[in-house]
Amino acid sequence: MLAVDERPVYTLKSAPAVPATYEEAIERARALKPILRERVPETERLRRLPAENVADLLENGMYGIMTPRRFGGSELGSSTMIDVTIELASACPSTGWVHMLWTAHMWLLALFPPETQEELWSNPNTLASSVVNTVGDVVPVDGGYRWTGRGFFSSGVDHCNWLTAAVPIKRDGDEGTPERRWLLIPREEFEIVDDWYTVGLKGTGSKTIVANDVFVPERHTLSNKEIEEGTTPGSKLHSHPMYGALSSANFTAAMGAPALGAAYGFLEAYEERLRSKVSNIDDGLTVNMARYANAAAQVDAAHAMTLQNAERFACVPAAQIDPMVRAKLRRDQAFAAQTSRKIASFLYEECGGSSLYEKSDLQRLWRDANAAAAHHGLTWDWVGVGWTKAVLGLPSPPGFAFTRA
Repeated sequence: MLAVDERPVYTLKSAPAVPATYEEAIERARALKPILRERVPETERLRRLPAENVADLLENGMYGIMTPRRFGGSELGSSTMIDVTIELASACPSTGWVHMLWTAHMWLLALFPPETQEELWSNPNTLASSVVNTVGDVVPVDGGYRWTGRGFFSSGVDHCNWLTAAVPIKRDGDEGTPERRWLLIPREEFEIVDDWYTVGLKGTGSKTIVANDVFVPERHTLSNKEIEEGTTPGSKLHSHPMYGALSSANFTAAMGAPALGAAYGFLEAYEERLRSKVSNIDDGLTVNMARYANAAAQVDAAHAMTLQNAERFACVPAAQIDPMVRAKLRRDQAFAAQTSRKIASFLYEECGGSSLYEKSDLQRLWRDANAAAAHHGLTWDWVGVGWTKAVLGLPSPPGFAFTRA
């Protein structure tokens, strides 16, 4: 007898009440912050989100911000996704990180062929995780592909009913760079390796997945070239312009937002620390006030830059975006995350021995800000070099291209 699947993605049968406006989405995110903060110890103990966190995100419908209206979403777009992620991450960076990825995947799923989208959203609470760093062989066969391999860092995978895997495909007779393609795989067809033991973002459950000769039909695949050109099947199905726009202004627009949220959470905790000492102001505390003001201004600036990019480019047809804009968006996502990491460290280095205790929010948010900025796509030395090479017209580093191909 099969065990009953008790994940919220299946136990919640009704369609989520997706927020209709930016203000409503932010209000719902802020209302969740106290309970998310309260559950942080359990989240870190589990090394994945508690089912209660997942149910809260689903029932509040905030992950539907990027979902097409045709399938019950609000299409509020990437600016709302960024700010909701920041609010959630300021209380629990692990929840903010997973929410960001689940929400962004609604945009990606909306690009697949229409029949695949009907299949996906037959469950109104569908969730998809991803792997973009993969190994193994993907073999074209009649009607699709077969994949035997592994994928790494699949955040929130335990709670999802689908996986998207970005893989290289080398066809017989092809020369040059392999085709990059997204595979969509049901949860039942891959294994999860419980290997997420980390110093930060402990609750994201970003585990390794294993695929063993998995067959993926053609309708469950999507060309990355079509995504970057804005010519996917979904761009023709949905009228909202974001589905034909640039992936880095939509799918990865909020990549730096969890680090920003952790930095804002750190600022809140640091402000409380300052307030507890204002009855005894001395020169040392005055210096700390100046440090706090500097930190707050830098985080606000990185936040403003992130929103500006989303507002300017999230609905512009991808075919109209030149390589230098693509380079800038990728650079700015890394800059926002690295600024957040540096600010958390800048303030933490002054917090003293009391901030070392595990019960301290300061040490937890410091760990999470650093972990959120450790993603390979947010690594400054790599991204910064790639951007500068694009400016100088030099060949990009391996895996780092700003063309639409």
